[in-house]
Amino acid sequence: MEKRDIERHVGYHIGIAAHFIQNRYNEKLAEVDLTVAQARALYLLVEHGPQIQVELQNRLYIKGSTMNGLIETMEKKGFIERRTSASDKRSKVIHLTDKGYEIDQIFWKKLTLLEAELQEGFMEEEKALLIVWLKRLKENLCVKESKATREDEE
Repeated sequence: MEKRDIERHVGYHIGIAAHFIQNRYNEKLAEVDLTVAQARALYLLVEHGPQIQVELQNRLYIKGSTMNGLIETMEKKGFIERRTSASDKRSKVIHLTDKGYEIDQIFWKKLTLLEAELQEGFMEEEKALLIVWLKRLKENLCVKESKATREDEE
């Protein structure tokens, strides 16, 4: 039997690092009363402007029921407004409020500081390589997942 050595597994180290990163990320989110999904939604609204609810849902990769809860919570917090689409009365367009924009900017500053902490001691070339490698890992997993989904559907 082959000797087992978890220390040689890339996935193990990524999992451990992801755990610590997620904990720090969640601390920063809690400081501004955001969840991961809310922060992603704010980011998308800042970067892409008002969006039809379904479009935002697709960009967030979440289900309709999850999206409805997210929208309701963010609306109650005053981060967004839902408005009826001028071109399709059945569609709702999600707009960022001033408060939503302010919270996004505060969180972005916190995230930038966290990123600097994560990247401490890395040279620019190393940072660029790490991003390339992580994207390749993601692509490898997405290809496998896509292939598995197609096989399940057959």
